Amino acid sequence: MMEALQSPSPSPANVVSTKEDATAAFVPENPLTKMIKGMFNDETTADVCFEVCSAEGKDDDDGTKRAKTSTSFYAHRSILSGCAPMLAALFDAEDTGHMISAQISDVKPDIFQYMLGYVYGGSVPKEELMTHAKDIINAADKYSIVNLKLEAEAVYLNSTIFTVDNAMDNLLYADAKNCALLKETVLDFLADWNSTEAINNISFADFPLYTQDWITMTID
Repeated sequence: MMEALQSPSPSPANVVSTKEDATAAFVPENPLTKMIKGMFNDETTADVCFEVCSAEGKDDDDGTKRAKTSTSFYAHRSILSGCAPMLAALFDAEDTGHMISAQISDVKPDIFQYMLGYVYGGSVPKEELMTHAKDIINAADKYSIVNLKLEAEAVYLNSTIFTVDNAMDNLLYADAKNCALLKETVLDFLADWNSTEAINNISFADFPLYTQDWITMTID
């Protein structure tokens, strides 16, 4: 009796898979971040407005001062409440259903735009961070935009050459703005510097009290 013919099993080398590689498949990104970015300064959906005053203008030809101008930035209570509570606190807690405004007079309009854009998921160009590092640190510190403050602080550190002449100014600034990384960097710089030259060129009496004992012990 003839045995039934059986086709040989394909070897692994001859197997062709039609299954698509999972890593190559198109996986759409979560659209939430893009949607929130798109809401930045959108007057049609906003329910609050910041009126950011510009610095007083230069004198006109007749010697009179130009009036201050303001720039409007539109925002949303819900986003501010979750991402920038101190900015949200500038508005009444009660939602009136109408657009309400708050005036900002201690931050330049361009710096405020960077800060508010960051709250909406945007980023500040590195060139602008380098150019306006201290202004951004000041604004982010005042309104508790912590991550932006840390980012600007890191850029400031990388773009600053520390010297005996600017050590005290940087340490006092770091102390005033609670910039821990800047503070640590300046103290490390002083610790590594020639102790005799540091003593002769810096008045340690002007340094924050908490650093004086540390500096004395370090450079003795």
